[in-house]
Amino acid sequence: MLQASDLIEFENGVAELYESGKIKAPVHLRDGNEQHLVNLFLELDIKKEDYIYSTWASHSHALLKGIPRDRIYRDILEGRSITLHYPDYNFFSSAIVGGISPIATGTAMAIKKRTKNNRVYCFLGDMAFRTGITHESIMYSIGNDLPITYIVED
Repeated sequence: MLQASDLIEFENGVAELYESGKIKAPVHLRDGNEQHLVNLFLELDIKKEDYIYSTWASHSHALLKGIPRDRIYRDILEGRSITLHYPDYNFFSSAIVGGISPIATGTAMAIKKRTKNNRVYCFLGDMAFRTGITHESIMYSIGNDLPITYIVED
């Protein structure tokens, strides 16, 4: 498992690339919750077959899910920092505020209908958490006992 220092080192590299003008698209950086995020991945025991849905600073989630650093760097350099997708790792992200919630909920419904054992973990920013679509997604998930966990990051 990666350490907080690995996430910080990766992000510092992204920041340097951005500041040098090599990254032309928006980049969202974290700043200070790396250890908490590492602990959370360990506590939740997120497995390879589980799904991760992420938002704005998805590169840390992607690293912790096991996606190779060089692949993430390449995608960030190509302008996909806030929309990283790795279907082969069950990893998807979107920077549309609240937009990832119903997609994650739909995946959880599909898992339940197919009686699979994997789970969905949906990471949200505090602004997305306050949207109507996220509220409805959470309420639907609770009402239908879906295999999904929503994590609100600040």
